[in-house]
Parts: sequence; structure tokens; C-alpha cells
Amino acid sequence: MRRLLGYLLGATIFNHFWNQVEPGDLAEADLVATAQSCERRGPVALRGFGFYYECQAEVRVRSGGETYTSTVTGWLTPEDIGKQYAVHTVRHGRPLQPDVRSQGQVFLGWLCTFVFAIAFLFLNVWIARHVLPDAPRRKRRMPIRYEPPQP
Repeated sequence: MRRLLGYLLGATIFNHFWNQVEPGDLAEADLVATAQSCERRGPVALRGFGFYYECQAEVRVRSGGETYTSTVTGWLTPEDIGKQYAVHTVRHGRPLQPDVRSQGQVFLGWLCTFVFAIAFLFLNVWIARHVLPDAPRRKRRMPIRYEPPQP
């Protein structure tokens, strides 16, 4: 239960900063996404605590003009339905990612995740110390002084 709670807290922190996006330049974009519909998810999901939107977006390839539908999670909202955004994909079959994210937001997301991981590790050690049955504590032994033999 603690690990699940820790995972959800970490996912909440990471996804909060990961989903901060700025619109990219539509004139230079290879792919343009237009939100078609959105569905609200939450309050507890694999992305952590809180509500987010899972949207269906129509993606148009600039060069060939072909279109396909993709699921976008987290950075589109119902207010974005009908608006166009510059996007990119890492590989085919992967979800769409926003085209531009500021470096400060990426750094802050990784920093918060790292700090949370260290705090979670220390919390687990502290809880384990107080919950586990008393293990025999290793005591420091004093060296034995040998006396020289008596003549």
C-alpha cells in the first residue's frame, strides 16, 4: 500500500510539471493536431492524483496531407477543441507530445522527482525501523586486554 501511495505521489509531481506546455510554431510544424473530443479522468489513475483529460485529436501531416486520429493525454483540455497545435511524435504508435516545452519546466520536473525519490527512500527506512520487530542491535565490543603472563 505504501509503495502504491508513493508511486501515485511521485506520478502526480512528475506529471504536473511534464504537462506544462507552450504552443509551438504552426508555420514550421511537420504535424498539426486538432482536438476533436475530450474525456475527464481521475481522481486517482496511473498518472497520479487529480483530474486530467484524455482527448482524441486529428493529426495532419503537413507534407503529405494525410490525417490520422491519436489519443492525447494530459496537455489538451475541452477548451482546446477545434484549436490547432504543433506536435511531434518520438516513434509511430507513441502518443503525441507537445512541440515545445521550456527547459526550466523540464528541469523543475526532474528535480522534484529526484527530491521526492530521496524523501520516499528515507521515509521507507524510517518506517521500517519502527515497524519491524526489534532486530538484535550490533554492539561495539571493547577489545580484550590481555595481561602478560606472571613469571
